[in-house]
Amino acid sequence: MTSPAAPALVDGVDVDAVAAAVTACPAVARLTAGRAGAGSYLPGRRVAGVAVRPAPGGPARVAVHVVARTGVPVGEVAGQVRTAVAPLAPGSPVDVAIEDVLDPLADGTP
Repeated sequence: MTSPAAPALVDGVDVDAVAAAVTACPAVARLTAGRAGAGSYLPGRRVAGVAVRPAPGGPARVAVHVVARTGVPVGEVAGQVRTAVAPLAPGSPVDVAIEDVLDPLADGTP
């Protein structure tokens, strides 16, 4: 019998849950590490596009790097991401980096 995997916590934030919530946003095509290589390192793996940074004296800061869907205003993309992350990282500031915009004609990704 196998036990369920433990949450992937970084400074109290479950980065797998954040990644799942963000990728479920209608305005988000996918997470991306971007040029800076943003992500969280966990034992034996990495969660690209979600970085949690400790903040002295306060809650951790969550950075999310995404590729947006075409035709969605950047403010709406950021709003959807912040709304999705808020219950998973209560009180944490959420920084949203829109690294690219999906061109459905270029790569065929839905």
